[in-house]
This record gives sequence, C-alpha cells and structure tokens, in this order.
Amino acid sequence: MSRGHPSPTGWSEVEQPPEIIEKYNPRDPTLFEYDGEEPIAVHVLPETQNVHDRSEQWRVGVVHGGKTNFEGTDPIRTGIADRSGALAVAEEFMLGYESRVQSGEQTPEALLAECCKPAVERVE
Repeated sequence: MSRGHPSPTGWSEVEQPPEIIEKYNPRDPTLFEYDGEEPIAVHVLPETQNVHDRSEQWRVGVVHGGKTNFEGTDPIRTGIADRSGALAVAEEFMLGYESRVQSGEQTPEALLAECCKPAVERVE
C-alpha cells in the first residue's frame, strides 16, 4: 500500500487524490481506488482536520462513486492509533472486497459491517 505497502491486487493508489480527500488534510491522506467496474474507493485520513492535534488518530472509510463521481462515504473504522494501523485496516477491507465480494460470497454491506464491528463495539 502507500509508502512501502503495495496496494492489494485489484486496487491502486490514486497519486493525486481529489479535493474531497485532501482539502483539509495536509498529513498524508491516501485514496485507493478499485480497478474493476464498480465505482468504489477506500480513503485513509487523519481523524481530525487540525494539523496541531497531538492525538494523531486516523480513520478509514469507503468512498462510494470513486474519485470522479463522489456519492458519499461510510466509515470502516475510526479512532485508529496511527497511519500504519489505518493502512492495515484499509488493506483488510480491500482484500475482503476482492476475495469475498467479487466472488459473490458476501455483499459490500456485510463486509463493511464486519470490518466496522470493532468500532461499533467501542462506541456502544
């Protein structure tokens, strides 16, 4: 994936993320886009837009519509301790999408719920 971690098969990192991803986040946001017909992407962003925030927590989300036809986002997980942890969560989702969603074994919604489960349990 990004910075020494290659993208999983079927996904590619967007070199110049569109404004929806980088507008308020100068701390190395990352966008991965699915290479198939489905317009879907995964973003890795700092939790807050404040560059002086010392918590350095990160979030990962699904971008519906991809980079060019933005339709909205759904969180995959929030409150991740660091960027490398966020990239690992993004990779987990992308691998699941490639192997289970594309094979018809699982719906995108079920995969999203599965990847979000730790975040949901933490909030409850």
